[in-house]
Amino acid sequence: MHSPRLVLAVLFFINFLNYTDRYILSAVLGPVAADLGLSPPQQGFLATAFTLGYMFSAPIVGNFADRWTRPRLVAVCCALWSLATLASGLAAGYKSLLLARVMIGVGEAGYLAIGPTLIADYFSKQARGKALAVFYTGVPIGSACGYVLGGLLPGLHAGTAALGWRGSFMVVALPGLLAAVAAWFVVDPPRGQMDLDFAGHGPLPRSGTVWEQLALFRNRTFLLVTVALTGIAFATVPLLHWLPQYFDEVKGVPLKKANVMIGATLILPGIIGTLLGGWLGDRLSKRIPGGYLIVAAAGLLGGVLFLRLAIAASAGWIYLPALFFGVLCFMACTPTLNATIANISAPNARAMAYATVIFCMHALGDTASPPLFGKIIERGDLYTAFLWMPVPLIVAAVACLVGVVTIRRDMERTEARVTQMIRRQTDPPRAAR
Repeated sequence: MHSPRLVLAVLFFINFLNYTDRYILSAVLGPVAADLGLSPPQQGFLATAFTLGYMFSAPIVGNFADRWTRPRLVAVCCALWSLATLASGLAAGYKSLLLARVMIGVGEAGYLAIGPTLIADYFSKQARGKALAVFYTGVPIGSACGYVLGGLLPGLHAGTAALGWRGSFMVVALPGLLAAVAAWFVVDPPRGQMDLDFAGHGPLPRSGTVWEQLALFRNRTFLLVTVALTGIAFATVPLLHWLPQYFDEVKGVPLKKANVMIGATLILPGIIGTLLGGWLGDRLSKRIPGGYLIVAAAGLLGGVLFLRLAIAASAGWIYLPALFFGVLCFMACTPTLNATIANISAPNARAMAYATVIFCMHALGDTASPPLFGKIIERGDLYTAFLWMPVPLIVAAVACLVGVVTIRRDMERTEARVTQMIRRQTDPPRAAR
């Protein structure tokens, strides 16, 4: 399988399953807790276990992906988290379910470190943003599907018995195993074939992989993008975690109604914002090297304004549209920042670049921020905590704007290193004089 569009369709479908399998636990957490006798701290640590597996496995898989056949690794990762999802439905108790969540995190982290690198080698820089936008629409669609299926599947009947929460895990696991088979037959394109004039040179030498991975930490734009994505994770995870409670306590919307309102308000702008961001980023990057970062900065600043309006407004006809457009703006950052990572990293170090960002986003972002905002809520109230949430988003926007200045030089340096690496591999040694 080597058609770019067909490969993108397979990768999108796997990403869709990625988020469906990730969030179905949240939808059936009540029945799971009741059946297995889980305390609230144990329920919370199921999410932490996933994050730990996700965070620590990403750099390891990223290092392998820069050296090995990527589609085969995608197939292994997809099969791993699908089998772990299946094992969730067979869990005998808390410990076995905890282990399954860790393995789901390991598989999904591996995929998200590899998937974008395949897209970068199947699509040119001029079309990369749109392709990544299609890939990342799997985030809102898959997340919403996880909640919907988690609400519907347990009540369905297979014969005389209801599927229940165990059957729900088993049903959503099966498509992942089929997708893993499809991924196995994807052709691994030469790394960097869409970035430079590499025709006929073959794959980049593996001997330079480690040096290019280390060079990421001298790449100013890469570090700035990492700061931006970490800032986004730092703010948005506690925002979404406490948003239903905020609607209930501050705006007076009953919790059940608040969940429906928030879910209905998030999915459509998530899809529109992701696709629009990729399209605008592609158009602007044809004229300016930092075009993707300009779109990301604009999305962050616009999103902050709409978020501030949604926090402050008391009338639904104001805060719901503000939330809609805020999500749209924030989601425009997803394809643009990820396209920037692909453009500024060496083709033989891209998987490690994505893996490093994944690690930092979780280690410094959404692992640290919920307890911090919990402290703010404890000492003040929800409204005070929400007023602070735009701060890391503003920091992320500033990082993007600084990156617009640094990206040209960083791209030139990366291109020069890669070109020199290829010449050393392809040029015959000079005869001794």
